[in-house]
Amino acid sequence: MTAQKKPTVEEAVLSQSLADIHRVEGKTAQADGMDAAALKVLDPMAHVTGPVTIGRGGEVALADRNSYPGIINTVREKQDMVTARASHARLDLTGNGLLMAVDAADSIKAGNSLEKMLAHQLAALHRLGMKFAAKAETLLGQVDLGISGNRPAHETQAASVEASRCAATAVRAFGGYAEAMLALDRVRRGGKQTVTVVHQNVAVGPGGQAVVAGAVRGRGSRGKRTGGVRKNGP
Repeated sequence: MTAQKKPTVEEAVLSQSLADIHRVEGKTAQADGMDAAALKVLDPMAHVTGPVTIGRGGEVALADRNSYPGIINTVREKQDMVTARASHARLDLTGNGLLMAVDAADSIKAGNSLEKMLAHQLAALHRLGMKFAAKAETLLGQVDLGISGNRPAHETQAASVEASRCAATAVRAFGGYAEAMLALDRVRRGGKQTVTVVHQNVAVGPGGQAVVAGAVRGRGSRGKRTGGVRKNGP
């Protein structure tokens, strides 16, 4: 008898979104069963034989390096078919970056569909940027071999050109990541900007020394201080 394959963390996340669809369709019992099965898979202790600890960088460190942490909290505020199917479609579009996308959405506490999509974009851009950066690093290693005479000159030149392309692509991805972060900030602030205007006075003291400071009202009615220089009134 062939043992049943254990679902992956990615499959469990998608199963949760499908459960939402079944719940909207009125298939509550089926949806609850899918949720329960998914939660078992998403429990880190179901993937390890040793302790769960916090490793370097504040990330979860599992005893089994072939497994993935999957503590995922989903926000279920609106129960209709459009929302349920849109949620499933968003997750499906993340492809191999599903776990990073869900974790990013959870990290920023995405409260609506727009913020979730931005979080998924952030994860995708980060993933692509890091992959292209790693590819550039590998190609630069081939260039070093060529310089040392261990590779033909034409291969060294090709590796150098391709490394530059990969590095440039990584930079563009990281730039897009930064822009997406700014977009998220603007969305959460409602597009409002706060501008602070600081008024400064310039006074020339004895000896021609200029003093720049904010205006400070003196204690007495006959005097006013500007940049530490007292000007007496009439």
